[in-house]
Amino acid sequence: MHCFRAFDFHKITAGLLPNFLYVPNYYDPDASLTKAFGLPMTPVLGEDAKFEFRVDAFNLFNTVNINAASIANSISATNFGQATSALGSRTLDLQARFSF
Repeated sequence: MHCFRAFDFHKITAGLLPNFLYVPNYYDPDASLTKAFGLPMTPVLGEDAKFEFRVDAFNLFNTVNINAASIANSISATNFGQATSALGSRTLDLQARFSF
């Protein structure tokens, strides 16, 4: 993927113009689901004992997000203007909690 816009290079006189680097939109939706189950009252557990399950999902739709730091910026490089890596993929975090 090319991240430099070619039509901006004819405008450069001294240094780089603002916003000359194009990186696709960063899209990283996260979600969390939680379900708690109440446990019956017993002398050991007390009244409010419950068991809780939780799932956290990071980058829920597994969208590829370009790592802007990986864009080759050396003019003599053969991959000039190309991103060479992406940020992390979907991650799920499973949790269980017992409270009394």
